[in-house]
Amino acid sequence: MKRPTWTINWVDEMSVGIPEIDNDHKHFVFLIHELNRSITELREPSEIKLRLQVIVNDAVRHFSVEERLFKEWKYPNTEAHENIHTLVLGSLNSMMNDFVPYGHDSSWIDIGLRIKTILMHHIMVDDMVYAEFYRNSLKTKPVSKEDSVSEAALLEMVKS
Repeated sequence: MKRPTWTINWVDEMSVGIPEIDNDHKHFVFLIHELNRSITELREPSEIKLRLQVIVNDAVRHFSVEERLFKEWKYPNTEAHENIHTLVLGSLNSMMNDFVPYGHDSSWIDIGLRIKTILMHHIMVDDMVYAEFYRNSLKTKPVSKEDSVSEAALLEMVKS
């Protein structure tokens, strides 16, 4: 019997346009694939639980990166997004605590699908809100002294 799989293919629409964040999101996709593979290949429950823990740990790390960037950008919805992170981590930790090593394949598949759904919703819906803010703030950001070309450099370019 063919076991169900739930693969995700990265597409440009998933990009928030921030390489550091996009790379983390691509890593989430990889971790979800690895969890799926462990479940569908009937790996040991200890491996499945380890993969779940890796996803939780990576989410904690990733969310702290996002929150650091929010402070740098002075993102106005930081608190609301941090609350979403708290809810996501609560759900992930709840699934970890509910993991039963002697459970049925169907319960593991359910956990895997729930994790996939939570993380993909976060990427495709929640994170797109700050991505839009980031893109819009770049368009209106005044040129700083560090970003501007000096008058001497401009004159040198014109001479060339």
